[in-house]
Amino acid sequence: MLNESETIEYKESLAEKESAGADIVAFANKEGGTLSFGIKNNGELKGIQEVSEKTVRELAEYFNGNIEPKLYPKIENIKDNGKNIIIITIEKSETPHHSFKGLPYIRSGPTSPKMSQGEYQSRLIKYKNINQDYSEKSIVGSSIKDLSVDALLELRRLVTQSKRVGLDISGMNDEQLLKNLRLINNNELTVAAIVLLGTVDALKKYLPYVEVRYGFRVDESQLRNQDTEIFQGGYLLYYNHIWQKINARNIILNIPQGLLLSERKAFVEETIREALNNAIIHRDYYLPEEIFIVHYQTKIIIKNPGGLIDGVNLDNILNESKTRNKLISDVLYKCDMIESFGTGVNLMFKNQLAIGKKPPTYEKSDLNHVVLELDGLIQDVEFAKYVLRVSDEKQKDLNDQELLLLTKIKNNIRVKANEALYSLLDLGLIEKIGYGKYILSRKYYDSIDKKGEYTRRRGLDKATNKSLIINHLKHHEKGYMKDIIEALKNVPKLTINKYLAELRNEGLIKFVGNPRISRGKNKGYWKLN
Repeated sequence: MLNESETIEYKESLAEKESAGADIVAFANKEGGTLSFGIKNNGELKGIQEVSEKTVRELAEYFNGNIEPKLYPKIENIKDNGKNIIIITIEKSETPHHSFKGLPYIRSGPTSPKMSQGEYQSRLIKYKNINQDYSEKSIVGSSIKDLSVDALLELRRLVTQSKRVGLDISGMNDEQLLKNLRLINNNELTVAAIVLLGTVDALKKYLPYVEVRYGFRVDESQLRNQDTEIFQGGYLLYYNHIWQKINARNIILNIPQGLLLSERKAFVEETIREALNNAIIHRDYYLPEEIFIVHYQTKIIIKNPGGLIDGVNLDNILNESKTRNKLISDVLYKCDMIESFGTGVNLMFKNQLAIGKKPPTYEKSDLNHVVLELDGLIQDVEFAKYVLRVSDEKQKDLNDQELLLLTKIKNNIRVKANEALYSLLDLGLIEKIGYGKYILSRKYYDSIDKKGEYTRRRGLDKATNKSLIINHLKHHEKGYMKDIIEALKNVPKLTINKYLAELRNEGLIKFVGNPRISRGKNKGYWKLN
């Protein structure tokens, strides 16, 4: 017998099956190998007394139930010199790592130590760089029998209705349709096929963590869900049911428009569907976690396994378009379930901001999760009324970029000039009041009966501000810069310096002291001539 090595492991009896599980994933995580039951560590043949088909089946089920992602090694019962031996052959795995009972192992000589966190992270990064689309990966051992008949019918309905495939699929059988959509490869299903169309049993077998867990609570003070449901199987089996679940508790919001009320729901169907589609498209299918939806009466949180894709961050999420699982995205596009690539987040922003809600936020996301929060309350009814009125009067629906800019300007946040900003200026919805500074138009403040706020935000004209400086110097004799800035609140320091220079050139004021000294007893000041 050969000695135990990096590719050979011996177990004396089936009582050692737990340590064997660690060895199996260690082989898969390295170069592959063989593990034999019925042989002592020193290579001495001992054998196993009774081995039946049931014995082999139960052994396979034990490993299958404790190894993630699933492995399907070859298990054989052979006789050597009249003694039973069970030989398990493990191939090198293409995935970043497998774990046994939640822990990853890697072969090192004749032992199987736990894989270090650094090794795990480097493997994951390397794999993702090489294999950009996990959803295209074929699942060994899968077949068209693993797909739900109902999901296939729904796929046909959606593709026929959308007309985005460009072919008449009415004469195609299921296998031809799947090949056309690249969901089947050499008679084996892709990950995308199982995720979208798989039976409940197929998902449990091949991708057991691919499910959506829903919970409803009235508010955040509640610790327990009032209602819980787990959605399993292919996404096309339950995507409508999730929306129906949310919509059943969807409260109505009213926006006054003159003598009428414009009704809006707390959660817009298009927004929720885009959020769910994004979760399915962008989740990391390597991670052994489910998608979670926490539904409050006025807020929805969707927590998705896998952080933001490389190159996408909180600042550029509206403009940067990248897809983690392109094949899933392609199929949903052909089903007309998503508008176009990279527009899902933009649609959510538009729908939220258009009726005065907070924009979608991803602030609670981390390296391993994307956490989306959707606010269901209208935070600014007047702003919502204004946007609706603009839509009617200008015959234009503002896009997500324009709405986001309007919201920032309303909240007195400095913005950069771009095409959307110029569009708002051309429409007369904003006014420029200084370098990089804008406010909503006077028409907006007139409509909400806050003319005083418009005047304050717009600022006093130059002549009035210069008169304020003169009056300040009359009352206080010495005018220190910090006091003048305080008197002309909201006027930029650069503009105040221009006013002072003009008053000095007009011979009305003069500067006393050293302009470079701004602190202490000898600091300079302005005074009347």
